[in-house]
Amino acid sequence: MIWIDDPISSLDGNHIFFVYSLIAVEVAEKGLFEQLFVSTHNLDFLKYLRRLNSFEQQTGGKPKSCSKQYFIINRLGHYSTLLLMPKYLKEYGTEFNYLFSCIYKCSCITTIDDTNFELFYNFGNNARKFLEIYLYFKYPDFSEDKLERFFGDNKVSSIIIDRINNEYSHLQGSIERASMPVEVPEMVSTAKLIIDKIKEDSDQYNALMSSIGVNS
Repeated sequence: MIWIDDPISSLDGNHIFFVYSLIAVEVAEKGLFEQLFVSTHNLDFLKYLRRLNSFEQQTGGKPKSCSKQYFIINRLGHYSTLLLMPKYLKEYGTEFNYLFSCIYKCSCITTIDDTNFELFYNFGNNARKFLEIYLYFKYPDFSEDKLERFFGDNKVSSIIIDRINNEYSHLQGSIERASMPVEVPEMVSTAKLIIDKIKEDSDQYNALMSSIGVNS
């Protein structure tokens, strides 16, 4: 049994290809193991691990592909649970899909409890990062008014989203907010504004929903 624990750190972006190649050639291709475990927190590295294949010799000399499973550690409070990896991470493995799923889930919540409170506490960062990626490709001209251009005449929405994203992710201009409970209605309303705007591009919205395993 071989366990390779998180071989890519946040500082090792340039070494992803080398580490993956090393595991593929020296471990997977040689197949000298009963079970191989590789853990990672790096979504780019996960993308390459999905390509990892190993074969075992069967009776008659024909190689058979070893089965693969994907799991995720879900931490809630002081406890962690090993779960099957969601489809959008297992099959796509991009932060963009994950961030969209967080915003979508937040837009659907009616009651906050121990199973979903982290969506609200992380909402400012998740929404800011999602919109930065989304609007970068929608308006690749390095302009600073992308949020206003995205929401068009609905200036109220762009101002609300900009304030929530900045204050809840950076606490800009409101340090006191860090000592206050999260405003749940603000988060849900903002998430719905983002989702409703993306819905206007039905092809992209349906593709995003499909990528997180939800039928739109």
